[in-house]
Amino acid sequence: MRRIVAAGIAAVCALLWPAIARADDACWKILDGAIAHRVAAVVPAFVTYSVKRSIAHRGALPLLTQQHVVFRTADGAAQVIDSLYGDSVRYTYQLEPGPPFIGPAVQSDGTKDDGKAIVTVHAHAGKACDDLGSETVAGVTAEHIRITPYRPGVAGIRDLWVGADGEIWRAVVAQWLDGAALAGLSGSILLECTIDVRAVGRQAVVSSVRFDDRNLALEGEYDFSGYSFSAEAPAGAF
Repeated sequence: MRRIVAAGIAAVCALLWPAIARADDACWKILDGAIAHRVAAVVPAFVTYSVKRSIAHRGALPLLTQQHVVFRTADGAAQVIDSLYGDSVRYTYQLEPGPPFIGPAVQSDGTKDDGKAIVTVHAHAGKACDDLGSETVAGVTAEHIRITPYRPGVAGIRDLWVGADGEIWRAVVAQWLDGAALAGLSGSILLECTIDVRAVGRQAVVSSVRFDDRNLALEGEYDFSGYSFSAEAPAGAF
């Protein structure tokens, strides 16, 4: 069984991939290279950023909220000030819609932790990987690869855009999001999200997460900005 952890938002997210991909399959090689690149990436101890959310039932006025986040990569914890909750300070391991990287957090013992990704995908041997050609995303030429079959109603990866250096610049994934924060829906709901990545200095970080669900008539966008990185916790955090 191939296991893909996408990310992430936050993710989506670096990927963990057992070394069973066919050596003669060029598309799987692109994916393997992206996984190796993200797993090897050096991430800062603390990431500070802001997220603006716009979520609405189609045709209605959007719910507009903002978060200020300090993310601790040692264990995936975050300090969040969220206007949705009256700007009170809270601590969580469940960021909405996910962490600032497509990739795993690095635990304090130096091991990789796939629990901080936007979505976890179990891809069985019947999956196929197709290279759809080169496209430009985030100002970078990237190979567009598609994982099939893609089953509606199941968390999974549909598409990745991978640069020549192995960086993932865009992903289309089905992921679970908290319905309580999405225009008053109850429980967790599965949405197909497009995750875009951009470079801030030497870091590849999530720039936006978007979704438009016809069945729920629900559309939304999370815009990430104001990134800063530090080796120590910012004053007042944690």
